Amino acid sequence: MPEALDDRVELTDPKAIRALAHPARLVVIDALYDKGVALTATQAAQMAGTTPSAMSYHLRALERFGIVKRAGASDDGRERPWVRAAVNISIRPSAGTGGSSMATAAAASAVLSAAFDVDRERMVSAIERNAGADGRLPLDIVTGYSHTTVVVTPDEAVELMRGIEQLVEPMRVERRKAPPAEAGLLTLAVTAIPDPEHPGTAEVRHRA
Repeated sequence: MPEALDDRVELTDPKAIRALAHPARLVVIDALYDKGVALTATQAAQMAGTTPSAMSYHLRALERFGIVKRAGASDDGRERPWVRAAVNISIRPSAGTGGSSMATAAAASAVLSAAFDVDRERMVSAIERNAGADGRLPLDIVTGYSHTTVVVTPDEAVELMRGIEQLVEPMRVERRKAPPAEAGLLTLAVTAIPDPEHPGTAEVRHRA
């Protein structure tokens, strides 16, 4: 029986947040968390385009902050795979002042830069496949980037984000045990950025 997982790993410490700020680590975290797979260091290295020894270092670093963990020992003595430590992972920097606040902001910025680089490379690859006659994947037809500004109250913003999560939830990898034969994997990146020049004045009654 699969081991029960906590709902969420929440990272608040700048050092834990910065541990994510590496393209190879983000690729593996995507596979472990979004796809729910188990990977040996060798498999993870192949996926991220690095060496097994380098990947072992990355995985141990993530383990120190409770982001990944070792799966149970195998019966045949083979290399133990790595798995996610919870169902979801989130970054929620703790409030701070002075140096603490700056360290948190810098760590979050480093993670965002690395994550955006990974997503940009994936999108460029999809665009290039779409431009050619060979090598195109069926889901490449929906490749795109949408940038839309909406007018919402704080409560509406919370409900909007919850609605997106609820729409996506049934389609997550671990939820679709028997998907149609034509189904493939699609990465969705949702970004919500408030406009500081039009912040609104209402208080939020429900936290995200």
